[in-house]
Amino acid sequence: MPLLNETTSKSVRAQWLWLVFALSVVGGATAFNLYLEYGRAAVREHDKLSTQARVITENMEHQLASANLALESVRGELVFWKGAAGQQEGIRHLKAITSAMTGIRTMNVIDAEGVVLASNRPELVGRNLSYREYFLSVKRSPDADKLYISPPFETVLGAYAINIARMIPGPSGEFAGIVSVTLDPEYFKTLMMSVQYAQDMWVSVAHGDGMLFLMMPERAGVQGMNIAQPGSFFARHQSSGKVAEVLTGTVYATKEVRMMALRTIHPSAVNMDNSLVVAVSRDLDMVFQPWRQNALVQTVLFGLIVIASIFWLYTYQRRHRKLERQAAEARALADRFSLALDQIPTYIYMKDRQHRYVYANRATLELFKCSEEELKGSVDERFFPPETVVQLHDIDARVLEHGEDTAEEIASQGEDGNRRVFWEVKTPIFEDENKSRIWGLCGISTDITERELLKEKLEQQAQQDYLTGLSNRRYFLEQGEMELSRMQRYGEALSLFMLDIDHFKNINDSYGHKAGDIVLQRLGDVMRETLRTVDIVGRMGGEEFAILLPETGLREATEVAERLREIVARTEVVLETGMPLHFTVSIGVSTLQGKDADLDTLLTQADQALYQAKNSGRNKVCVA
Repeated sequence: MPLLNETTSKSVRAQWLWLVFALSVVGGATAFNLYLEYGRAAVREHDKLSTQARVITENMEHQLASANLALESVRGELVFWKGAAGQQEGIRHLKAITSAMTGIRTMNVIDAEGVVLASNRPELVGRNLSYREYFLSVKRSPDADKLYISPPFETVLGAYAINIARMIPGPSGEFAGIVSVTLDPEYFKTLMMSVQYAQDMWVSVAHGDGMLFLMMPERAGVQGMNIAQPGSFFARHQSSGKVAEVLTGTVYATKEVRMMALRTIHPSAVNMDNSLVVAVSRDLDMVFQPWRQNALVQTVLFGLIVIASIFWLYTYQRRHRKLERQAAEARALADRFSLALDQIPTYIYMKDRQHRYVYANRATLELFKCSEEELKGSVDERFFPPETVVQLHDIDARVLEHGEDTAEEIASQGEDGNRRVFWEVKTPIFEDENKSRIWGLCGISTDITERELLKEKLEQQAQQDYLTGLSNRRYFLEQGEMELSRMQRYGEALSLFMLDIDHFKNINDSYGHKAGDIVLQRLGDVMRETLRTVDIVGRMGGEEFAILLPETGLREATEVAERLREIVARTEVVLETGMPLHFTVSIGVSTLQGKDADLDTLLTQADQALYQAKNSGRNKVCVA
């Protein structure tokens, strides 16, 4: 009996030891998984912030490039702006440019003494701006090939903005003044708010010398702050020399602990004297809040597992085998997860002269879903659809028969039916140093599907108004010209509306710009719901919209305009505060008259009719 008790005691102790061991493994696996999940959460947020910073950077680089082209265009035409008539023509030209380009507030031509010779804002003509830093910086270091980016400053008209300028060279290349553009901060505010996907996010833009230009959402006391301080995110990013990076720590301007993606705006095609820096950040506590919740759930679950295991072992000592099995499964899961981390997302392979695969790395084998033994001797027909095989064979032939290096885009339909895009680089493999005979080829294929999808998305954004989803001004005018040509070719009727929200400034002043954005979005929805699919609707800027109605005469167009006006007047917008808001619109209608009319004429006539509608009491439809 004592021997039996001793044996039983040893068995019980062994079972408890195995239980402790198993629970330690599970706890370790849970902790390890939480550790990895923490890292994955950081990487996900890192990528999302980097993507948003890239989107803003690409938009602002496009804006800078466009503004630069406008400056060069104006500078090239200054020779024709002589005398009073030429000056008036120049002012009209500047107004046309600033009206057509979103994001530009003011455009000036300033002589060597700092006097404004021409401006889209008549009140600035004749002013002396020689004291302005954006004028002085060009005068101090004149360079006709350089685009000058000024630090943020308060304009004559009371706005906080950034100025970009190009030098006007004299007959001998000397400094003869500048052509400058003041960037509209409201455009950038809207752009910065459009990428914010979380309430704790903020986006900022700073000048390359460290002066903070904008922060959205806006905060008091930070505009104009010098953030180029030792140890600040800005200083660390500038000193690193990198174009883009993600940092974590305490923000100098707000004293918050955040994760921040920084990206330098400096288009390679533009010779700029300074750069801008975009920062997109989130509060670290909010970033990892889901992870903490998950960690709490897993910790509670692990605690329940411990309690249940102890109770189960206390009641049924034979459960130690099951617990051992669970521990083994946990260890196997950890091993498989470790192997998954070793995968390389680049496909490398080799083919012989007969187009047969002779080698592939692990990523390629996984792509083809075969082993190394199964791959050898296989050809492209086994892994790709016929249309892709034809393209691959054509590329292989150029490499294997002519010794060309190739780099091309390959599109293929996967087994799941989704289209995948690869960037494939191929180079010949020669049998000897003399390169007298080609043995085969080596290929690297990189999956660029996500990049292509992003490219398509950006192309779509270039055609759409970011707020309402309607056509933007440029795309509307392109569609309008094509539709006008078609109507004139076939002798069809064509009408055009110019529509403006009544008292829109009062809405912004009374309820805030957020409410104004909601009104614009709701109006876009109403127009989509009310008008035909063939009608072309575009946002021309601010609260002004244009609508083109193909195959529609004046009487029918007037009826449509009245119906649209009445529907808008009945539309109720509920603000974030829960307060209902009603608004009205004024509409000007014009109709195509003869085959010699152009789109500008229709727009001008409709705009005049709109002016009549607003001056006669608003919430009206007037016909040109």
